Amino acid sequence: MIQLKGLGHVVLRVADIERSKRFYTELLGFTVLEQDPNHGGVFLSLGNASHCLDLQPSSDPAAGPWPSKWRSRAGLGLGHVAFTVADRAALEAAYFTLVDHGVEIVAALDHTSQQSVYFRDPDGHILECYWERPDAVEIFRRGRADEDTPITFARETVPAG
Repeated sequence: MIQLKGLGHVVLRVADIERSKRFYTELLGFTVLEQDPNHGGVFLSLGNASHCLDLQPSSDPAAGPWPSKWRSRAGLGLGHVAFTVADRAALEAAYFTLVDHGVEIVAALDHTSQQSVYFRDPDGHILECYWERPDAVEIFRRGRADEDTPITFARETVPAG
């Protein structure tokens, strides 16, 4: 067996490299490590890590098609890309940041071991931000019985004074 260390990076083919670069840097907080159109596109990182997301321009953006259902298991290719956040408050903040920027929220679900917000990038790729409960590994080991319970986020209201 090969002894893998972890997931290295994900490559997404996109229709408009500059639009996607803005989405991932300005909204999701990635930084550009390198922009090299001759070698593939834009290489993005999170924190002090090396590249973890590579954006490549598609040679035929119309080649699609994207499944109409966000959770379809039909066809081949990328299902979704998931990013972790530190805690429940960070997940809620991520949700409202996406909403405030007009990003399509596909679903917000409690998966028993984690809570997730699913949304689309400018090219329709499904992305997920999730907060994993501290005992997630144990929940999986017990058999989590993932129920996909919808989550509703509510903004705190400040009383008028």
